[in-house]
Amino acid sequence: MSARRLGSLLATWAGPAGQRWRPLVGVADARARARRVLPRVVFDYVDGGADDEWTMAANEAAWRSLTLVPRFGTGITDVDLGTELCGSRLALPILLAPCGLARLLHPDGPAGAARAAAAAGTLAVLSAVAGSPLEEVAARAPGCRQWFQLYAPTRAEAAALVERAGAAGYEALVVTVDTPALGNRERDRRNGVVPPLRLDARQAIALGPQVLARPGWALRMLADGVSLLRSPRPAGPGSGPGRGPLAAASTISRLASPFTWADVAWVRERWQGPLLVKGILTPSDARAALDSGADGLVVSNHGGRQLDGAPATAQVLRSVVAAVGDRAPVLVDGGIRRGSDVVRALALGARAVLIGRPYLWALAAGGQPAVEDLLGVLAAELTRTMVLLGRASLRELGPEVFLEPPT
Repeated sequence: MSARRLGSLLATWAGPAGQRWRPLVGVADARARARRVLPRVVFDYVDGGADDEWTMAANEAAWRSLTLVPRFGTGITDVDLGTELCGSRLALPILLAPCGLARLLHPDGPAGAARAAAAAGTLAVLSAVAGSPLEEVAARAPGCRQWFQLYAPTRAEAAALVERAGAAGYEALVVTVDTPALGNRERDRRNGVVPPLRLDARQAIALGPQVLARPGWALRMLADGVSLLRSPRPAGPGSGPGRGPLAAASTISRLASPFTWADVAWVRERWQGPLLVKGILTPSDARAALDSGADGLVVSNHGGRQLDGAPATAQVLRSVVAAVGDRAPVLVDGGIRRGSDVVRALALGARAVLIGRPYLWALAAGGQPAVEDLLGVLAAELTRTMVLLGRASLRELGPEVFLEPPT
């Protein structure tokens, strides 16, 4: 019997967490389940931030600091959650952000996340270092709208990825500009993983107790044909066809992407579809991105994984929106954990939001069905918040929903 077949039988017997699946209650529920399922090194890689993790914590706290004022007697019970973005309509203003290592959380990986997003009427943004070739993800999620995150250390690699993304049918390109150097993730170091992060044979042996403590995860990886004891071959961003997820993941921690505004303009010349720039925190950078050819912006501090001490995204969102005006849509990520946080972001002027860790936790906990579950929970929270605020559509959201409108 092959190792893959044996792993498949054992994983089926073990189940996602050795128990019957229970619907998620909220994002915190997904995180708790992911922690029980994943080896500590994988969980901490997803869960952690840079240095003392101040910015990561500030992202969540900043949304909570914006007090909402309900409005009653409106008779509103039905809410339209749809929004227009880059020339098309989404049924839900919540996108799945590009996240590295998604392939190592569950065999469904980024393709399962894309299918879950499509089922909810929204879309996923594939990371260049998600651990699965972009062509494979597109093939495993046919008919699902997807964007691709461009993250590459050189123009040559960027050009190759742009060409591949276009050929595979990705609708938009998201250029990440906030990684000229990589943040210091101390949780990885405490786990004995010294950058560059490598999940190769030597480290797999060193981390053996962690893997053995999470047999369900190890069995699912084995069933999916992933060898935890085979040294991966070197892989570039996105990994080419035929390269395994561990091979792609092995390079994730040593890939800085030092894009300049000249590089963004250079990419613009080579990409025919919508182009967004991710990593905007100041009005000046917002204007520079638009001047370089961007069709949209993502206000982001990389989930607090880059410069610790950078502002929370909620703190700078309104100033970026004001600087952009009607020139382009603005999206935002970072610390969004409730449907009410989505309302806060949209009231500050964002067109839509992206979530990263929440859907990764759900993916680890139960694959595609759990991600669908999570998006359903967030959609229900968003709808309930809108009804309690007396707003029938996202277009009706503005600073007046806050007790003290932010300046």
